[in-house]
Amino acid sequence: MGVSILFLITFVSEPILYRKGTKPMRVKADFHTHTTYCDGKSTPREMAEAAYRMGFTDFGISGHADYSFCTPDFGMSDRKLAAYKQELYALREEFAGRMNIYVGIELDCLGPIQEAEYAIGSVHCLEKNGEIFSIDETEAILADAVNRLWGGKWYEFTKDYFELEATVYDRTKCDWVGHFDLLTKFNEGYKHFDESRDEYLEPALAAMKKLNAEGLPFEINTGAISRGYRTEPYPSRILLKELKAMGGRILINSDSHHADTIGFHFDQAKRIAVECGFRTYWVLKPGGGFREVEIE
Repeated sequence: MGVSILFLITFVSEPILYRKGTKPMRVKADFHTHTTYCDGKSTPREMAEAAYRMGFTDFGISGHADYSFCTPDFGMSDRKLAAYKQELYALREEFAGRMNIYVGIELDCLGPIQEAEYAIGSVHCLEKNGEIFSIDETEAILADAVNRLWGGKWYEFTKDYFELEATVYDRTKCDWVGHFDLLTKFNEGYKHFDESRDEYLEPALAAMKKLNAEGLPFEINTGAISRGYRTEPYPSRILLKELKAMGGRILINSDSHHADTIGFHFDQAKRIAVECGFRTYWVLKPGGGFREVEIE
């Protein structure tokens, strides 16, 4: 009496949550998010509760792996990872029947391999002349590294970045590619290099072609928009159009670090995806694997 019952119904390939007495809810998902276990500002519970209030049906948390090899005390040690998993498993049980919760990890191409239910493969760090540095920590750190290690030659830096990006699956065995062109975080308006020039695009497309051939989806990532660095998501429209021409697949994720930015600018991301030729995107499904969802 007054208690709603929640069912999971499958229509073709897309599960839809249905609460008795209400209309079905379309799949609403976000799988790249961070919490206080790494550099996020909200706890796992705060993130899960916010996602549920927003009507999400599927929600994943993907804490940063141990990146102390590049940035001291950054990411999750093995001990912290164990506590992280334990808390997320408990939350999944608590939200069972209301929202699917997934336990993920974001691995760096140069970092250690740690296990979770799914892994995002990313390049946050680059090595040159025996020095490892973060490409997305601050603009000053990046510009200094390019000046010192590449003699100010930005296109040589971008080439090295994408050559490393091409190995992200070989090194991490990830489930999809995170923010493929993260190196453009501080390049709004092509401040440091022109993303339409062949010197930039040739190594980028070579990496994309290799990763796509390995069956990896690429995420459209809105995180730099929510943090004020960019006005459009990763990857760029040029790269997204090329990915579509290759027959590639996409996910749409927020890279949220705070409960207020879950699903940030997904409408914009979906609009850009459609403009680049995509009609569907992919989401995780309970038990493993992906399912395809139409872009609304």
